[in-house]
Amino acid sequence: MHKILISGYYGFNNVGDEAILKGLIEGIKRVEGPIDIVVLSQHPEFTSKKHEVRSIKRTNLLHIFKEMKNMDLLVSGGGSLFQDVTSKRSIAYYIGVIWFAKRLFKKKVMIYSQGIGPVNKKYNRWLLGKILNTIDFINVRDEKSKLELESLGVTKEILVTTDTVFGISKPPLEMGKAVLEKKSKIKGKPYIGISVRHWKTGNNIAEEMAKLCTDIVQDMDCVPVLIPFHFYKDLKLMESIHKNLDKDIKDKVVIIDEYLYVEDYLSLIGNMDIMVAMRLHGLIFSVLMGVYPVGISYDPKIQSFLHMMDREDAMEVENLNAEMLYKELKDAFINKEENTIKLKEYQNKFIELADTHNHKVYDLLSQ
Repeated sequence: MHKILISGYYGFNNVGDEAILKGLIEGIKRVEGPIDIVVLSQHPEFTSKKHEVRSIKRTNLLHIFKEMKNMDLLVSGGGSLFQDVTSKRSIAYYIGVIWFAKRLFKKKVMIYSQGIGPVNKKYNRWLLGKILNTIDFINVRDEKSKLELESLGVTKEILVTTDTVFGISKPPLEMGKAVLEKKSKIKGKPYIGISVRHWKTGNNIAEEMAKLCTDIVQDMDCVPVLIPFHFYKDLKLMESIHKNLDKDIKDKVVIIDEYLYVEDYLSLIGNMDIMVAMRLHGLIFSVLMGVYPVGISYDPKIQSFLHMMDREDAMEVENLNAEMLYKELKDAFINKEENTIKLKEYQNKFIELADTHNHKVYDLLSQ
């Protein structure tokens, strides 16, 4: 039986990254069959329980070295691991894990379905390019990531596919319906999902999203549903949005204020009529579940994903304006049937692409 070690941003209560891991594990098992998978995680017990794999602490070097010694392949990904915008230290960690696997233990290494960049520091750009030219295979989730790697001097073959989340089997909608029935007193009205995050250039997010929620309730007669993705961080912002609402609107806006797991989030979003999302995986979840997404961009990866569906640029968070966002949302709602047909084409395309990088793992293990 082959053994894989997986490195990524796992065990941090971020549903997007947990979905990446779920898609990765499901996809690899689908093409490889029985396999020994070990995941580096911030909370190994949580990861082991939720994903039914072995897991070790991501900072325990002795345990990491022990697993590297016996592994057949290191899979680095997916997600946006190689960037120095949201964190200055994380890029060094992920490069270090690859360096140990390749140089110290002479093992095969694959970059799996990653979004690359932005990488701004000159030293980080030099080091990342140098290290990635030594590994066995590189797979990224969009063309922009490929261009970024080429700008770093990476000369190896780069396979462009899509986000690994598209490899997840879609859960039944009943799970999400049960969550909504528990959280909402309002029945029989369309739901508009909203997922936003704090960002350094978005000082008015709570105020503008509160205005948007008010318009959704008063003008569209729909129910806004505030959905935190990075649960403990995003929930504070959702609560701030709710506090900014007038008293007569508050009871008509739903907050998902309990931690849900990947299947529950997917099913919940599958019950939305439209999804407004600032986090990439809010957009990806909605496409996987056949719900039309409206994006708010804080990072190039948002625009890159929308471009893969031939969509125009999303509103930038520093220019966030509830009135303009409402116009886009209402237009999407009016043209929901036509948009859903178009969305289905891209959904099928992304699901097919997700299998491509899983077969590449199989090829590397078979060599």
